[in-house]
Amino acid sequence: MDQEIDQQRIDVIYEMLLEMAEGNFAYRIPRTRKDDELEALTVLVNWMAEEMKGSLFHAGFTNPHLSYQYLAQSSFIVDNKFIIKDFTENVTDLLGCTSNELLELDFMELLVKESVPLLETILPEVLQNESFQTSIALELASFKKLVVPVNCTISRLYGSAEVVISFIAATADDNMKNFTTEKKILTAEEQKIHNYLDVKSTQAVYDYILANIDSGVPTLKVLSRIFGTNEYKLKNGFKHVFKTTIQQFYNTERLKRAQLLIQYTKIPLKTIAIMTGFSTYPNFSRAFKIKFGYSPSDLERQMPKI
Repeated sequence: MDQEIDQQRIDVIYEMLLEMAEGNFAYRIPRTRKDDELEALTVLVNWMAEEMKGSLFHAGFTNPHLSYQYLAQSSFIVDNKFIIKDFTENVTDLLGCTSNELLELDFMELLVKESVPLLETILPEVLQNESFQTSIALELASFKKLVVPVNCTISRLYGSAEVVISFIAATADDNMKNFTTEKKILTAEEQKIHNYLDVKSTQAVYDYILANIDSGVPTLKVLSRIFGTNEYKLKNGFKHVFKTTIQQFYNTERLKRAQLLIQYTKIPLKTIAIMTGFSTYPNFSRAFKIKFGYSPSDLERQMPKI
C-alpha cells in the first residue's frame, strides 16, 4: 500500500516538473505529513517553482513559447449551495479539466481540505448579506493533483442569490503548441528550413537578445558569427520557431521593457527612451504608440512604495 501511495506522489512530482518545463510556475504540490525523501523533494520542487516565478516574471519576462497575461481575471459563478453554474474560459486551463467536468460541480470539491473550513467560516455572511464582499486566500486542487494558491474575492451578484468567486491567475496563449499540433502541409522552403533547423542555437539567440536588450541587437552577420551558423539559417530559423523576425522581436521586447519602466519607476520618459535603445524621444513615442495604442505619457505611473 505504501509503495502504491509513494508511486502516486512520484507521479505528482513528475506532473509538476512537466508544468515547470512548459513555463508554468503557478502550481504547488500538496504537502503530506510524511518525513521522507519524497517529502523533501516536494519541498524542493515547490520552492524552486516559487523562486522561478518570482525571478522570471516579476519584471514581465516570459517563457519564449508562451505569452503570459498576469492580470487575467478568473471567475466562478456559484449558486447558494456553491454549485458551479458558470466560469471564465481560462479556469479550465488552470485546473486541467473540461467545461463538462466543472459545470454543476460543488465548488468545495475544488478546494484542498485545509481551505474548506476557511471558506465555511464566511459562508453564512455571504449567503445572508447581499452587499457582503471579502477577500480570502484559498488553495484550489487541479485535476492533475497539483495545488493552485489563489487570493479570492467573494461577493454576491446584485439582486441574485448567486455568488461570484474571482481571482487573478496567469493564463497562457500557447501558440507554439497549437502550431506543432496542427496537421499542416509544409511548403518546400519551410520543409528545407525545418530539416536543418538547430533549435538549440535558435533558442540561444533568443536568450542572448533578452540578456542584452539594453545594448541593442547586433547585425545578423555578427549574430551568426557568435553562434556558429550562417545568416540564412539564423534569419529563417528564428522566424520559423518564434513566428517573428529577430528585429521585430527585439523591438517588441524593448518596448515591453519601456512600458514596465514607465509603470513602476520614476525615471523620466526621455531617459527611458535612451535606456531602451531609441535615439530620440519622438521615435520612441511613435513606436510605443504603434505597439500599445497609446503614448508613453498616457500610461499611469505606479510609483514604488518606500
